Amino acid sequence: MIDVQRLKDRVCECIDSRREEILAIGEDIRRHPELGFKEFRTAGIVANRFTALGIPHTTGIAITGLKGMLKGAESQVTVAYLAELDSVLVRDHPDADPDTGAAHACGHNAQIANLIALACGLVESGVMSHLGGNIALMAVPAEEYVEVEYRLGLKEAGKIEFLGGKPEMIRLGAFDGVQMALMTHQSCRDEKGKFSAGAPNNGCVVKRIRYIGKASHAGGSPHEGINALKAAMLALQAIDANRETFQDKDHIRVHPIITKGGELVNVIPADVRMETYVRG
Repeated sequence: MIDVQRLKDRVCECIDSRREEILAIGEDIRRHPELGFKEFRTAGIVANRFTALGIPHTTGIAITGLKGMLKGAESQVTVAYLAELDSVLVRDHPDADPDTGAAHACGHNAQIANLIALACGLVESGVMSHLGGNIALMAVPAEEYVEVEYRLGLKEAGKIEFLGGKPEMIRLGAFDGVQMALMTHQSCRDEKGKFSAGAPNNGCVVKRIRYIGKASHAGGSPHEGINALKAAMLALQAIDANRETFQDKDHIRVHPIITKGGELVNVIPADVRMETYVRG
């Protein structure tokens, strides 16, 4: 039986031998950001690499998701390694796409590079024949919760059920038989060479709220209207009033935005939209 450390060394050696190639992939993806459920180019890069490495894989899961499978000597367990395909919407980011406003401000391009690095290391080192389980290599779409209207359109068209990529892939059975899932994520902290493990992630609830009022002329007859924006502002104030009840140990974050404040300045707002995350 080969020593475990030797197996690790073989994987790392194979990854290091492709260092420049892997870094170039991450940089290429960074320069071509795509938003959730639209990551066709990025998914194609992953699929091409899986094909070149001879990794059996399924594409088109939850529109753009992929799943590759590496079989071990025994199939007692399956460990999944996840990487996120999408970027975030930050129009004023220096690297934002001028047409879509998408930018890899959350570092998912590095996740995809990590996924491809792992695939290279596991395949080219030959270690899978010494492992007592399988490895699922999964590229998942739509982690960032953006373009909600677009995703609702996909749902109405029957193309998705959930607005996030991972829940949708769970629904479609991509995680069936997976006993453990791992993922890496970049940090905004400037700590070169630092790596931490074991950080908990409790979850996220997304709220989309619509306030309906009654329109009227804001100058001539404001008293005849019902101002939906005032109701939304009261909600924001109520949320702020509750923040002091949040315990630090729970790491609760609530951060709403108003996505539609009305139609015209001269009309009492009758249709106001708000979105918020509740995270822990």
